[in-house]
Amino acid sequence: MDFAGPRIGRIGSYDDTDAIGAFVRRALTTSASLQETLGKGSPLVVVKPNWVQESHEYIPDRWLPVITHPAVIVAVVETLAELMDGRGEICICDAPHTYANFDAIVARGDLPGRLERVRQRFPKLTLGTLDLRREVWLRKEEVIVERRQNGGDPRGYVALNLSKDSLFYRHPGEGRFYGADYETEVVNSHHHGETHEYLIAATPVECDVFVNVPKLKTHKKTGLTCSLKNLVGINGDKNWLPHHTEGTPQRQGDEFPDESWTRQLELQTKRFGRKLMANVPGVGNWVYRKMRNSGKKMLGDSETVVRNGNWHGNDTCWRMALDLNRALLYGNRDSSWREADAAKHYVCIVDGIIGGQGNGPIAPDPIDAGVLIGGVNPAEVDATACRAMGFSPAGIPIVANAFASRRWPIVQGTLESLRVFDERIDDAVEIEQVEPAVPGGFVPHFGWQALKQSA
Repeated sequence: MDFAGPRIGRIGSYDDTDAIGAFVRRALTTSASLQETLGKGSPLVVVKPNWVQESHEYIPDRWLPVITHPAVIVAVVETLAELMDGRGEICICDAPHTYANFDAIVARGDLPGRLERVRQRFPKLTLGTLDLRREVWLRKEEVIVERRQNGGDPRGYVALNLSKDSLFYRHPGEGRFYGADYETEVVNSHHHGETHEYLIAATPVECDVFVNVPKLKTHKKTGLTCSLKNLVGINGDKNWLPHHTEGTPQRQGDEFPDESWTRQLELQTKRFGRKLMANVPGVGNWVYRKMRNSGKKMLGDSETVVRNGNWHGNDTCWRMALDLNRALLYGNRDSSWREADAAKHYVCIVDGIIGGQGNGPIAPDPIDAGVLIGGVNPAEVDATACRAMGFSPAGIPIVANAFASRRWPIVQGTLESLRVFDERIDDAVEIEQVEPAVPGGFVPHFGWQALKQSA
């Protein structure tokens, strides 16, 4: 049947490449205008997987619940190549964590060998992988000890300012945003007053079609990471991105959930350590590492204690992610903006065959969810992903707020009216009727236990 909304299907294994390919084709052929764009001329298509890092943060051999599986990526690439008549360019790109090993990520599951076989089938197609980062970091004891320049996007980068239309406009935490680095002056210089700007890699901005291929897993700052959150990886500089706001809710922050003397001690200690590193290079870095190690022993590790905005009260990270989605959908190469009815062609295909639960996004436990989710709108797809995980979409700010009516909207419809085609029962159902992929659903990050209460 013809169905324009999101869909969810059951796939038993990554070895079932025929079933994966069939689902991907259904997802990519939903829109007639999308097919027309792919079949005309020599289009530029971006495939954006979740390539956050090469493995689980603490278990080097565990990667299946962390990044998008090559079997799904290759199914997307092969189907695109067929729809493009073997012409044009497909760029598989991402900006992983600044300390991740890009080559090790790409090597997982023999992706290079799989892509070479696609090239042999489509010799006129330009196909490659691209690391979008401008800089990579070396860390010691989780503290940055060296920064190295990276090649980045050969098409360059685009600064896009959402100004008053940013979800950070008039945010009470202005001046206290924390980005990806200790130098908080950088992130706050890009988010103040009527300036709310993001540095976006030009390849995603210029592409004719953007195919988002995220992983289905939990996230410590946004509840889940799926299509909407995956756009953090189109950035050239993650320190332009507010991740949390310093302080507690009582002080209009979301770094910690409550006030206590230990919270204040930790906050002041971190501020002192950052200043020390900036003013006394080398020695300051060593001292800060020792301070962090002592702090962990006294105050607890981040895998068991809520800090750094890693909880359901984070009111910062979802705003950043939704700003990025609007920047991709409507931003132009010259930093201008499209009209609200001229959004970029966009498709999402979520890898939930093996998902990630618990301490996501970089230390999740694997869960055999056995699903793929597809659609042409990231908000609708992520609402479906919430239900597949056993969470209520209305209880997750990054999803619920994506349905809000505003300039440069992410979605036109409402969450309440959303219908999903569930291939598991071969029927279209209301969003709240979509059953979890596994009995009981996913285990949320420990800072998001409220998700289970609201499901």
